[in-house]
Amino acid sequence: MVVLEAFASPFAHVLHTNYAASAAESQTIHTLLASPSDELSKLAEEIGRVQETLDRLISRQTLLKTHVDAHLALISPFRRLPREIISEIFIQCLPTDRNPTRSLTEAPLLLTMISKDLRELALSTPQLWTNIHVYLPHCSLNGQVDVDEMEALIQCRREGIEAWLARSRCLPLSISVHLSGYGRLTGSDSASYISFLECIVSFAPRWKRIQLHLSPFFVNLLNTLVNDLKPEDVPWLESVEIFYNSGVENGRASAGVYPSYTGNNKPLLPLSDLIVRAPSLQSFAVHHHSQNLHQLQLPWSNLTDLTMQSGRGDSRLTLDQTMHVLTSSPNLSTCTLGVMLTSIDSGFQVPDDIPLNSLRALSLYFSLPPGADDDIPASEVENRFHSLFSVIRAPLLTKLAFIAKGFEFRRGLDYIPFKPLLKRSGCKLEELYLSCPLKSQSILLDCLRALPTATSIFLESYSPIESTAIRTMDDIFVGHLTLTEDDPTPVCPRLEKLVLSECKHVSEEALVSFAQSRSDSALRCASGEIARLKLLDVRFPCPRPEYSTKSNADLLSKMDQLYTEGVVVSWKYLATEIPLTTPIPDSPWEGLPTSPYSGWNPEYLSQHIRD
Repeated sequence: MVVLEAFASPFAHVLHTNYAASAAESQTIHTLLASPSDELSKLAEEIGRVQETLDRLISRQTLLKTHVDAHLALISPFRRLPREIISEIFIQCLPTDRNPTRSLTEAPLLLTMISKDLRELALSTPQLWTNIHVYLPHCSLNGQVDVDEMEALIQCRREGIEAWLARSRCLPLSISVHLSGYGRLTGSDSASYISFLECIVSFAPRWKRIQLHLSPFFVNLLNTLVNDLKPEDVPWLESVEIFYNSGVENGRASAGVYPSYTGNNKPLLPLSDLIVRAPSLQSFAVHHHSQNLHQLQLPWSNLTDLTMQSGRGDSRLTLDQTMHVLTSSPNLSTCTLGVMLTSIDSGFQVPDDIPLNSLRALSLYFSLPPGADDDIPASEVENRFHSLFSVIRAPLLTKLAFIAKGFEFRRGLDYIPFKPLLKRSGCKLEELYLSCPLKSQSILLDCLRALPTATSIFLESYSPIESTAIRTMDDIFVGHLTLTEDDPTPVCPRLEKLVLSECKHVSEEALVSFAQSRSDSALRCASGEIARLKLLDVRFPCPRPEYSTKSNADLLSKMDQLYTEGVVVSWKYLATEIPLTTPIPDSPWEGLPTSPYSGWNPEYLSQHIRD
């Protein structure tokens, strides 16, 4: 420990002030500082010598470390790995929930920046280059790219795709394409887009999964380019997903630019001729379409995944068509359909049984015929639901989404329409997404009591518009889910994830008490098979000003304690207006399905219904 020496001075009382010394005092100060100044000079010289020695030692250390590290690298275990193993490690770096992009911050391009040898290895590994997401901005709508730069950008993007996919050699490809914009294209602008699409089509013989996000203008253009392709030209095509651009670009409505289609002028389905004849097609998804696709001659019996999500009621399947599609697709594993509750045609033979023995995830969202909601008696609506759910049999069903929201269901339901399906199938449902107005809380509780194996539940149940006094979800409802000494067998004993939307009448205290009762510390003292809660996600429609700062602090403390026990509690207060974020111009990730459109994603489905 260094002890600082205290120097005596007759001027100590005026040091660090604005005092000005006199001539006599100045002479005294010069005499006083003679010895300390000499010592300071000697110390500076000593420090210089020590610094020189230190610099020499640091330089020597750097040289030795470089020498040692260079030799240690020769015996690094990584260098002894076979190139095949390193290639496999690289492959595992690819995104698993989407196609990779042209960004240098993620694989595969990131892997080309490590070293020269690893760059050569990455470029020579075909599996790294079989998937790609491509986004093209559009200059005419939002000024993302200058008009003069657009042609050069499209050409550069096309050349990049060709180089990327050429490295995949002869392997099957997964390509997602997002073409932005809604206006008409002319001249060199149109020729650039045609050249770009021709590049995508040139790889058709190796398409395995193709996802297209298109405005209707590009549909006819693409269909023209694939007009000469035959089914044998797409032997590996297994999955087709089409997303019709619905007139919103980066959160901005493009009203007046997006054309209105009626009658026979509705945009055609991209790749329609190829889709209906593709020999290996197993997955088909189309979103926001404006056509009734029931008459498509799809290879229904080959399909394992099917999505028909229409944003328009007149484009959804009728009950007859829904039953026909399900009957024709016995091998479905995942199914998402929009259904209009029409009356069953007198000439349609209702099947007694629709066996879906491979179905594991079913998502259905319903609407009533336009303008008919006041004319259809509630009993008739129930009968129409029953006619569908009483014939479906899916013994392996584990995920179910039922969505019946909107003004046409304002009267509410006093029953659970899909109960016949559960009873007939004898399935062990694990995940339930329920979004519909119910007339009483007891109906919801009866539904949940019938699901003892449910581990994940999303509830968007709200009161009927005509009966706003009904509180389907409140503290009493949460109490039925809470483990207590008086109730050791709560509703949904295997529950691990609970998401509640639009919680107008549920208090934070009740929710935290529920989470505490399902935490590890509480379950150690409980008897029976009660699962530990892992996630409680709650959305409140507005902030709660009635809660004091102290009560909030207490709740946050309890939430932190739950987090240490492995229970994540999250709630969001939804603002009345969500400000639009400024998009990043020409982002590599633009157009990616951050909430994937395909597969099991009923929350996204519910949020994007447009009647």
